[in-house]
Amino acid sequence: MTKQNPLTNEQILEHVFELADEAGMTPDEYVHKLNSDYEQVRLKDREGLPESVIAELETARSLKKEARNSRIRAEKDEGIRKEVENFKQSFPEVRPEEIPESVWEQVANGASLVHAYAYHLIRNNRDSEYASKVNEENSSRSTSKTGDGETEPFFTKEQVEAMSPKEVAKNYNHILRSISKWHI
Repeated sequence: MTKQNPLTNEQILEHVFELADEAGMTPDEYVHKLNSDYEQVRLKDREGLPESVIAELETARSLKKEARNSRIRAEKDEGIRKEVENFKQSFPEVRPEEIPESVWEQVANGASLVHAYAYHLIRNNRDSEYASKVNEENSSRSTSKTGDGETEPFFTKEQVEAMSPKEVAKNYNHILRSISKWHI
């Protein structure tokens, strides 16, 4: 018998979905049916065995399950340890309490900590650059230099509409210069 390469979790899941579909079931229903069928076979295999043997089989089964769960936990712990080490190497200046909740949400959805945090930095940098650009544009619109080095006010359309006739008359020249920047 030739040794087969172990299946990936994705391949296993895909196979379960295919088998469930062929059986006309959802994957959940299919897995529950497999468990039920397995229990039926176990019960049938134990028929006629002395109670002491059945108890030993159950003990062995429990120990095997505990060992499997322990191995799975150890693999997960090792994966987490590697993930944290990789993060520390990539971002040595970042303390865990500085990592935003949005990053942890991405990690909970399957992203690696390094990738989720890098995405967070990129997104924040873009937001900062955009905010800086908007602020710069707004500040260039909000005031302009007069010949004597002073800045003159800029009025938005909404501000002018809210002015009284007396305020419009007082700021008439500034309003005219502001209108040219309204992008109507």
